[in-house]
Amino acid sequence: MEPFGQAIRARLGVDLPPKAEPIGYARLILAHELVVLPHHQVSFVAPGSGKREHIERGRSIVRYPPTYAPRPGLFHQLEFALKYEGVSLEILSALFEKVPRKTLEPQLLDYIQRRPTGQYSRRLWFLYEFLTGHRLELPDVASGNYVPLLDPQVYFTATDERSRRHRVINNLLGTVDCCPMVRRTGKLKHFASLELAKQASRLMEEYDADALRRAVNYLYTKETRSSFAIEREKPSPDRTERYVALLRRVPQWDTLDEATLTDIQNQTVDPRFAETGYRQGQNYIGETVSFTEQKVHYLPPRPEDVPSLMKGLLASLERMAKAHVDPIVQAAAVSFVFVLIHPFLDGNGRLHRLLIHYILSRSGFTPQGIIFPVSSVMLQKRSEYDACLESFSAPLMQQVDYSHDEDWQVTVKGKTGNLYRAIDCTRMAEDLYAWTEETIRTEFRKELEFIVRYRKAREQMEQVVDMPDRQLNLFIQVALQNKGRLSATKRASHFALLADAEVQALEEIIQEQFLKGST
Repeated sequence: MEPFGQAIRARLGVDLPPKAEPIGYARLILAHELVVLPHHQVSFVAPGSGKREHIERGRSIVRYPPTYAPRPGLFHQLEFALKYEGVSLEILSALFEKVPRKTLEPQLLDYIQRRPTGQYSRRLWFLYEFLTGHRLELPDVASGNYVPLLDPQVYFTATDERSRRHRVINNLLGTVDCCPMVRRTGKLKHFASLELAKQASRLMEEYDADALRRAVNYLYTKETRSSFAIEREKPSPDRTERYVALLRRVPQWDTLDEATLTDIQNQTVDPRFAETGYRQGQNYIGETVSFTEQKVHYLPPRPEDVPSLMKGLLASLERMAKAHVDPIVQAAAVSFVFVLIHPFLDGNGRLHRLLIHYILSRSGFTPQGIIFPVSSVMLQKRSEYDACLESFSAPLMQQVDYSHDEDWQVTVKGKTGNLYRAIDCTRMAEDLYAWTEETIRTEFRKELEFIVRYRKAREQMEQVVDMPDRQLNLFIQVALQNKGRLSATKRASHFALLADAEVQALEEIIQEQFLKGST
C-alpha cells in the first residue's frame, strides 16, 4: 500500500490490508488521480493463496493472490480491469482524457500491435475510439471472431451492432452521450424469475370487469397523490384531476424528445413555472439551514451538458426497447438517469415517475388500461427511495466542486459531464423491482379486494335502509374511521333520521366486510 498511502481510503473509500497493492481500475484511479465515482469492485493483490471477496457498503472488495498481479504498464492494468472488473465507461473516459494523447496513443498502439487479434486489445481499441472520437492509425482487423463488448451473462445488453473495424460487438445500452449500465446481479435474476407481469395478469383474472374498472379509477388518483406526496406536496383538486388525466394519456405518448418532455413538464407544474425547453441555469437539491445558508445535497450536471446527456438518454431508451430489455430494468435506467440529469428547473421528480409508467406500459408489462401505484410504495418506503438516489448523489458530491454567490446562484467548477454519462443503475433496478413486486402483490391486490368489499357492503346496506348514494358512502367512510362504529357526533350531524336498529345493522355489515379478521 506504500505507493499510495492514505490516498486509498480517501479516493477508494476502503481500507486495504498491509502489503496490499491496488490493481485494475483502483490502481488507475489512484495513479492518475481520476475524478470518478467509485467502481462497484475494488481489486488488490496481497500475500496469501486463493481469491477472497467480501461486500463493504455495497461494493465488492476482492483480494487476489500475487500471481494475478498485472505486468507493469497502463494497458496491462486495463486488461485486468476488463477481464475481472467489467467495463467502466466513466473510468476509461476519464483516463483517456487525463493522460496526454501523445503519451497514451503510442502505448495503446504498441499494446494492440503486440496482440492484434486479442479480445481485450480489440475491446480497448474500440473503447478508445468510441469514447474519444480519435481514430488510431491502424488497419481494420481482417479476421477473427467477433467479441461482445459487454458479457451478456454479466450485464444487461442491447441489440448487437457489429464494428467491422475492431470485430467487436457493441451491445451497450446507450450511446457515447449517455449510457446507463446495469449488471445482472443475483437479486435481479431472482426478480426476473418471478414473472411479475404474469402474476399481475393472473391476479386480474380473479376479479370481474366492474371491480377492475372501479379499482383503476381509484388507482390513478392514488398514484397522483402519492407522487406529489413524495415531494411533500398536496395538490389541489384541479391539479389532481389534471395529473390523473396525464397519467391516463401516458400509454399514448409517442417517441419522446425535448419538445414532448417540455410539454409534459408544463402539464405537471404550476403554469407560472412552465418551461420552454431544457434548463438554461444550474439547479441543485438542498435545504435551508439558516436565513442565509443552504445545504446542497445534490448537484445535477451543468446546463451546457444537459442537451447531449438527454439526447443520449432518449437514444438509450430506444436501444433498450428495440432489444426488449427487461421492462423494469429499462424503466429504472431511464427514469433514474432522467431525474439525476434534472433537465428542468421544476417537475423532474414527477416526470421521473411518469417515465416509469410510460416504459412499463410501452413494453407491455402493465396490462392495457391498468396502472400499478408504484409511487404509493415509494412513499411508504421513503427512506429506501432516498437511499437509492443517494447511492449516486452522495459519492458524486465528493467529486464536484462548486461555488455560489450571495443569492445562492450556484456555479459548478470544471468539466463534470462525464460523471453523469455512464451511471451504474444496478441499485436502481434492484429497488424498482422490489417496489414493483410489492405494488403488484400487496397494493394492487389490496385495492381490488377493497373495491369488492365496498361493493358488497353497499349492496347489503341498501337492503337495510334506502339511502342516497352519497349518504351510504359517507356512512362507510366515517364508520371505518372509527373502527366500524358511527360516533355519536357523526350520527347527530349526518344520520339523525336513522333508527338505532338500522345503525347497528349497518355497523355490523361494515365490520363484517372490512374489519373481520384484520389486525
